[in-house]
Amino acid sequence: MRGKIDVAKIRREREEAVERERKAREQRRVVAPLEEMIASGRTPHTVGDLMNPNPVTVPAETSVEDAMHLMREKRISSVITEPGTEGEWGIMTQRDVLSRIVSKNRTPSTVQVEEIASRPLVTTPVDTSLHDCAEIMSESNIRRMVVMDNNNKPVGIISDTDIFASVEQFGLPE
Repeated sequence: MRGKIDVAKIRREREEAVERERKAREQRRVVAPLEEMIASGRTPHTVGDLMNPNPVTVPAETSVEDAMHLMREKRISSVITEPGTEGEWGIMTQRDVLSRIVSKNRTPSTVQVEEIASRPLVTTPVDTSLHDCAEIMSESNIRRMVVMDNNNKPVGIISDTDIFASVEQFGLPE
């Protein structure tokens, strides 16, 4: 009872360990949302459960060449284009580069992202059900949707691959 135990230090170390684990879990959720869902025992129901958070955005005036380098560096297949002269968010995908640059024999270094980005951007709120998201994607003939917050800012991207993997793993959401 009269030992020299530093209770405050033990408590502080425990709180730091809990915080490190929380940050590690969040990083795993960012990198592999579906795998983290499986590990946690939760079943995804909304786009917020499966989306890849923190999408990569580029200014509208970025050259397609620079955006392509960024996409390869980050191992992603699309970038979100910040509002430019049109005042609308857009998305530039690998498919856009193929159909609007490569097949048209244009030079990526002389074209700005806003010139080839797909608009209007099809978006969805974080709480959209996976069923509704899949329906919108099918009707719009798109493979990914940008998830927006209440301030109309992109907070994530969900793809048909994300939904497919979820249904394969968990079945159809209720």
